[in-house]
Amino acid sequence: MKILSIIAEYNPLHTGHMYHMDEARRAINPDAVAVVMSGNFTQRGDIALVEKHIRAEWAIKAGADIVLELPCFYAVNCAERFAAGAMKTLSCFDARQTVSFGSESGDIVKLAKLSQKTHNESEAEKAKIKLALADGKQLVKARADALDADGDFTPNNVLALEYLHYAKLYGFDCHTVRREGGYNDAATDVKFASANAIRNNIFLDNYKHILQYLPDFALPTLKNCICNELLADLILYKLKLLKASEIEGLCEVTEGLENRIKTAAKTSTTYAELCDNIKSKRYTMARIKRILLYALFDLTRDKMQTLYDAPPYARVLAVREGHTDLLSQLSSANLVVRTRDLQNAPAGVQSAIEFENTVDSIYSVVSKAPSDFNAVFVK
Repeated sequence: MKILSIIAEYNPLHTGHMYHMDEARRAINPDAVAVVMSGNFTQRGDIALVEKHIRAEWAIKAGADIVLELPCFYAVNCAERFAAGAMKTLSCFDARQTVSFGSESGDIVKLAKLSQKTHNESEAEKAKIKLALADGKQLVKARADALDADGDFTPNNVLALEYLHYAKLYGFDCHTVRREGGYNDAATDVKFASANAIRNNIFLDNYKHILQYLPDFALPTLKNCICNELLADLILYKLKLLKASEIEGLCEVTEGLENRIKTAAKTSTTYAELCDNIKSKRYTMARIKRILLYALFDLTRDKMQTLYDAPPYARVLAVREGHTDLLSQLSSANLVVRTRDLQNAPAGVQSAIEFENTVDSIYSVVSKAPSDFNAVFVK
């Protein structure tokens, strides 16, 4: 069996995503399409607009045949870990795979060369990066300057470089579709609006500006979207309980950032105010938002490492009816479709799923909707 694999968040799924899936399917001509999708929290530290099973059902209706969850400890993470976790999850398939992703470049050969260069930096380049970081530059900018590839380190290209690196380790083929428009573009008068622009308009209740970018099947489920601001009380409460030394132990906290976070927690009353009070040129907003989630999840560096050490597992969120044969292509030992599957799963998988369930419980409290565990079977 030949599988086209796509890594996504679908927050929300829009016409640009559907274009990517259609273009990739046309180029690869697969027997089936698999999606690895972030769960209830996303790579840039945001809470998902709607619950993960609903978004997985969107993916099936858009053309996917099976949707696996990207474990939260990989999904809410830097580009490198996000990509590593996605490929680790896809490794559960016992089938030939081509991983397709969007990129600003659209040139798979150029991206592959840059990926190799990025993961084999010379000592001189490493020294330049270290110096730039010490000067307050963010890692992406420091690396771009050191490798003389400034225009290539755009948001989707950065992910693409990591996808290529980890796909190579697992022996997957790769394919890219050129992205039209930038990740953070705010415009809604373009061929494909960004997910960021669509979310902004949803929060402002400006649906008339974005209807053309949303599939009909998604619209009814977008009526009760949730946003980061709903996390404010939970996060502020948690940060006020934690000592600075405990915040220091959270993932991605370095260079005294714990003190800045602790001070901000004392003076902030809203989520936006908290983020603004922590912000500096050294740290991206995405990193700050991820750290706030790590605090909420009690996700220390030690705990994160333990979760990384869990064996690959495939937690199925949705399957197309009539395509359940795809389940037989997944390693049965670490396959999680229903609650009862956990009984025979390895201890590491059980621990990882327990963490996921805790995270989903937080989402359920904020969204005021019950959390589900079992996969959805979609016609």
